[in-house]
Amino acid sequence: MSAGSDDFKANAPAVPAPAEDATDADPAADKASASDRPPGTAKPVSATTVFEAAVRTHQDGRPEDAIPLYRQILSANPRFAPGWNNLGIALRAAGKVEAAVACLRRGLALDGQDAGAWSNLGNALRMLGRYGEAKAAHLKSLELKPDVGRVHYNLALTYRDLAETDEAMANFERAEELGFDQSEMYWDRALTYLIMGDLGRGFEEYEWRWKLPESPPRFTDRPLWDGGDLAGKTLLVYAEQGFGDAIQFVRFLPMAAAKGGKVVFECPPLLVRLARSSPALEAVELVPADGATPDFDVHLPLLSLARVFGTTLDDIPATAPYLALPAAEDKTPLGGDQLDVGLVWAGKPSHKNDRNRSIPFKTLLPLLDLEGVRYSSLQMGPRADEVSALAAEALIQPIGDRLRDFADTAAVLRGLDLVITVDTAVAHLAGALARPVWTLLPYSPDWRWLYKREDAPWYPTMRLFRQATPGDWDEVVDRVRAALIDFAGEKERK
Repeated sequence: MSAGSDDFKANAPAVPAPAEDATDADPAADKASASDRPPGTAKPVSATTVFEAAVRTHQDGRPEDAIPLYRQILSANPRFAPGWNNLGIALRAAGKVEAAVACLRRGLALDGQDAGAWSNLGNALRMLGRYGEAKAAHLKSLELKPDVGRVHYNLALTYRDLAETDEAMANFERAEELGFDQSEMYWDRALTYLIMGDLGRGFEEYEWRWKLPESPPRFTDRPLWDGGDLAGKTLLVYAEQGFGDAIQFVRFLPMAAAKGGKVVFECPPLLVRLARSSPALEAVELVPADGATPDFDVHLPLLSLARVFGTTLDDIPATAPYLALPAAEDKTPLGGDQLDVGLVWAGKPSHKNDRNRSIPFKTLLPLLDLEGVRYSSLQMGPRADEVSALAAEALIQPIGDRLRDFADTAAVLRGLDLVITVDTAVAHLAGALARPVWTLLPYSPDWRWLYKREDAPWYPTMRLFRQATPGDWDEVVDRVRAALIDFAGEKERK
């Protein structure tokens, strides 16, 4: 999820002194000589100086370090609205979004005419999934100051979350007209085209990702592949994003190999063993991404293959399975008369959208009382401990610690009747293996799941369960439970 653009008060007016104690904020105090102070007494520091230090720290990309400085100022000067604004921005950046909302509201209570602070509040509310409130905050900002491109961009993101795509596109356009010529905006417009299902325009504008500060182009001395004949050439394709993206887009590699020449895929190490055992990738040379870069003539990031091949919603190469294991590696079949279901409830905590996509394990507890269903936890990382924290080991078998790489995970998936997961790499893996998989999605999902559909055009064996209301996972789990009862009944009848 893009964070939106905040109105940061870098040039705020001098911090007013507290009414009852002007000493700490008196600029004249800074000019006092050492001889005017008792020996060993530290020079007083003005609040303005502290604010300037907080601003510098914040601008240096250290919002967590700026937070205590803002708090220091506001402790002495609680009516300093710019301080509340900047503290709110810093808290949001640090993941303390609820506190950010409270701080921004404190500032707006002091200065309700601050258009920038209203939009900042909208950004924080949007991060919490409170999209209606976020929309209202951005509209209030534009009511106070209509021609701010940054705010139109923020509003466009909110409209996208609400699936109000005409309004989203209109605000992207207005932001551009007003001079908000930011790479992040064009990247977000690409994501909007993609979630709308306009893959042609979406993947064209998706190339804006290389203009973002966090993702500079990897190679600049050799040309990008344009999709032409590869005879006599070596094409290097490299994974550029997460595991799920890599699993989703390796489907395009055989199409590149069909262009002649040699195709080398620089593969995430945890995916190498599975990819090498997949017949669909036999024509592709696989090298681990943590090794030396091989020689090549032209190159292309993996996700750009969709653009090169002119992919549309109607011609996604969706034949599955396109990843496969030899039968000898099917080492963890669960078997028996029971319905075997694997569960995953959380992705990497470091993922920018993890707050939106992951759920607590306890949310899935209503599934675990079904008779005739045996559950396995495929959850990895610190969130796997949520099973033991709830003393639920008798209800679900933790096997995540057995999974060394995606080949191990694939072997487990092939022994399951069904996988139920949030939006993680496991969803993509199950789909690529053509295993039955139910993916639980937030109200505002990642672009690849599109709007309102219950199926996934990328994966024929996937069923999507979406939030009907932002943040309401309980209702999703209720629908999953009902569907699971039906699924178990179908197996029994077979």
